[in-house]
Amino acid sequence: MQFAVPQFTDVEDKLIGPLTLKQFLMLLATGGIVMFFWSIFDIGIIFFLFALPTALGGVVVTFTRFNGRPFYTYLGPLMGFVSSPKALIYMREGIVDTTISVKNEQKTKISVAAANQVPEPAESRLRRLAYLLDQKTEEEKELMDKPKAKT
Repeated sequence: MQFAVPQFTDVEDKLIGPLTLKQFLMLLATGGIVMFFWSIFDIGIIFFLFALPTALGGVVVTFTRFNGRPFYTYLGPLMGFVSSPKALIYMREGIVDTTISVKNEQKTKISVAAANQVPEPAESRLRRLAYLLDQKTEEEKELMDKPKAKT
């Protein structure tokens, strides 16, 4: 049995003439705003100053496509971008001039340079540890080989 696989899933259904439901509702909302201006200002120059940009903006948002997608899909992210702060401040906790109290009530300041040090690779630390252990064993051998002083 074969099943029909839907194709053209990115194309919205035309419900009202050549308009999709979203386009129709946007034009209806734009018309409602223009009617609101008409009820406040009647027909006059002030009405046209408010109604023409509103109607033009509604038509542009409804019918314009950008990168193959309707313009109204970009309105939410655009409003989020415009309303969010643009200055990003990075402040790492625990680095900015903190003071640490020690048992004997001394206060030590951690320098930013010391806090930003990158840890050494494990191989380097092992090599240094082996070197220190070799030095200690040599010192111990020298002490053991030395004849004891008579008192």
